[in-house]
Amino acid sequence: MRSTLSRNIIFILSFIGASHALLLSSLGNNDPDNAAEDDNILSTQDVSGNTECATASTNTSFLLSFISYGNYTALPGQGEDDGGLVPSQLVSMSFAIANAANGVYTICAFPLGHVSNRSAGSGGPTTWIDDTSWRACADRKDTDGKHRFTIATGAAFGLTDQYITVNQTWFCHDDAGRLVAYTGIANGTLNMGCVDGGEVGGYHVTNCTSPDVTLPVTLL
Repeated sequence: MRSTLSRNIIFILSFIGASHALLLSSLGNNDPDNAAEDDNILSTQDVSGNTECATASTNTSFLLSFISYGNYTALPGQGEDDGGLVPSQLVSMSFAIANAANGVYTICAFPLGHVSNRSAGSGGPTTWIDDTSWRACADRKDTDGKHRFTIATGAAFGLTDQYITVNQTWFCHDDAGRLVAYTGIANGTLNMGCVDGGEVGGYHVTNCTSPDVTLPVTLL
């Protein structure tokens, strides 16, 4: 029984991972001319001394798209005879973020909590604990032909108030051709709508999505 339940949990996590992969695929296939556009995504940083990115960074915004989270709740009776191994809930979020200053987009995909650790021999069930702490998003590697650097992004989201915060560090050239780092933060409340997603691997799924949202960035 425990091996069956473990396989169910693995399946759920694999399903969540697959949905994130579909998000990447959606971004890549959103435009039939996408392949050509991808080559130019970092074009504002390609030429030493190009100040477009630096100028835009003083008043930029983050566009969040493909915003969704899945709430997986164990079906009645699930895990009653497994010694508390099966968590009663799993919640995972994903979205894409594009920085208007340089046109670079990346993917954020992370759980909105964690499974509690049971005390040894307690026999109590594992539970899902909501967690609004910062989560790392996918890093983007970039180069200007002379330097290699990483565009790093992080995010936090509260299920209760649907409040999201995103920060990012990116790089631009100033008017003297020097590479300058910018760090900005943006936040706002999402308008999430939820629908019944049926049953998957012993869990009932609620899928929640939000319209795209543009958040003004404050430089730190």
